[in-house]
Amino acid sequence: MQDPSGWLKKHVPILDWLPKYTRKYLVRDLAAGITVWGVLVPASMAYAEIAGIPPQAGLAASTVALVVYAIFGTSRNLKVAMTSSMAITSAAIVVSLALGDPSLTIAYTAALALLAGIILLLAGIARFGFISDFLSKSVITGFVFGIALTIIVGQIPKVLGVPGGSGTFLEQLVSLIGNLGLTNPWSLAIGAGAIVLILVIRRTCPVIPGALVALVAGILVVSLFHLDQFGVSIVGTIPPGFPPPTLPHVGLAAIPLLLAGAVGIVFVAVGESIGIARAYAARHHYEINPDQELVALGCANIGCGLFQGATVDATLSSTATGEAAGARTQVSGILTAALIFLTLLFLAPFFTNLPQAVLGAVVIVAVIGMLDVAGLRSFYTMRRTDFWLAVTALLGVILVGILEGLLYAVLLSIIVLLYRASRPGLAILGRVPGQEGSYGDIVRAPENEPVPGLLILRVDAPLYFFNANVARKGIIDLVDARKDLRTVILDIGASSDLDLATVDMLRELVDTLRKREIVLLFVHARGPVRDRMRITGLYDHIGEGNIFLTTEAAVREYSRRFPGITRVP
Repeated sequence: MQDPSGWLKKHVPILDWLPKYTRKYLVRDLAAGITVWGVLVPASMAYAEIAGIPPQAGLAASTVALVVYAIFGTSRNLKVAMTSSMAITSAAIVVSLALGDPSLTIAYTAALALLAGIILLLAGIARFGFISDFLSKSVITGFVFGIALTIIVGQIPKVLGVPGGSGTFLEQLVSLIGNLGLTNPWSLAIGAGAIVLILVIRRTCPVIPGALVALVAGILVVSLFHLDQFGVSIVGTIPPGFPPPTLPHVGLAAIPLLLAGAVGIVFVAVGESIGIARAYAARHHYEINPDQELVALGCANIGCGLFQGATVDATLSSTATGEAAGARTQVSGILTAALIFLTLLFLAPFFTNLPQAVLGAVVIVAVIGMLDVAGLRSFYTMRRTDFWLAVTALLGVILVGILEGLLYAVLLSIIVLLYRASRPGLAILGRVPGQEGSYGDIVRAPENEPVPGLLILRVDAPLYFFNANVARKGIIDLVDARKDLRTVILDIGASSDLDLATVDMLRELVDTLRKREIVLLFVHARGPVRDRMRITGLYDHIGEGNIFLTTEAAVREYSRRFPGITRVP
């Protein structure tokens, strides 16, 4: 019987690590918590604007997400909060349903977060953490690059003080160009000044939260010179207090569309969040639990949905900021959440004169780092296929739209995965000189010595129904190229099990070679593979004497059956 306390600690990790927390971490976690607060306050407000919800809703969402993830997450470093990619993806899904109605936008956005959270929670309980591997790095890079371009073109109107457009990247770009003549010089000065200020602080003194400095400076400038009377758009009154938990009210007709969007959001959230969590876990030499990460993300999004927020996932900028400031545990995230909570209670009126141009500048600077030109260049240099996959995902986002681009990215990743798996490599092996019993690839190492009358093949991928016949054709082609063959040794060690289509293929391969009077020997068949062979009758069809644990044992059997054959000198 499992220890209840052990089970609880596994599924609520804070119960495991918090009692072990030591004072030596507190100073660093406190400094990191304050620093991340300075980054997240302006960012959360800006991302709320993108999602179409009030600024205070963005602050509340980040507060809830930070606390809930700290309770259920397994990463010591990860910060989960409002992000640009989640905000713009949420907006792309909700805008066609809400039709500009602010109350509907808030309700649909919260419902989307709630549905995405439920899916993530169920996926974690069902141990679906492996879905994070379905989005290839190249596709994610292209998809995020496209999102970044779309976000930037959507925020430039705020910096210029002109009406913003909607739709795809190209539609927004056309709208922006058409409105350039309406540029407000005061908004442009504030927005451009904020961008320069943030970048200068980032370069000269990265410990200081440049976004927060720009936010305070923008408020002071507007307040002192009454620039709102000169057409500078401001945030306006923000009611103090924390929103009460409530279920979002949406019509039944909207739920299927929101559910479809939530499924897409789950793929992006999982791909980004687990990818970042793994990177930091590797850097600091600890392990994360992908299934528990899904549970944590799910609970965080459910919490955000109940408090009228938007979908959340891992924020790379805040995670990196926290690490640079010395964060050691999730206590830093809890401290950040507490500071944002106090900001909502006591500092909300301070943001009334916050110019929209500053929020636009904060977002633009934040997402510039998502334009991973170096990543695209490395794909082009190291693997051209991955480069074109990234470009395809990028074009899908900017030409068709965020949600559609997301679906294309997911489908593209799965198609590439299946295509690569459907083309299993076949390595021809020979004896490694000077290493008794060792066999290596003849193509990669021409000095390896083939055995006369014997073809040793290694299948370099698991065999499944979608690649079995491709493997069979490749084997037959290699057999046809040899006129002296007496025996083929097939290494199937890459396969951990066999489906029925593969069993049928192997049975047919045995029969085909027998008709040619060629013996087929199997090596490195794992226990589950041999079990499947027995259940299906393939084991008896092959013959127990034709299945070996090692390549050397099969080669010796070949030499016994065909004495007098020696190695090629």
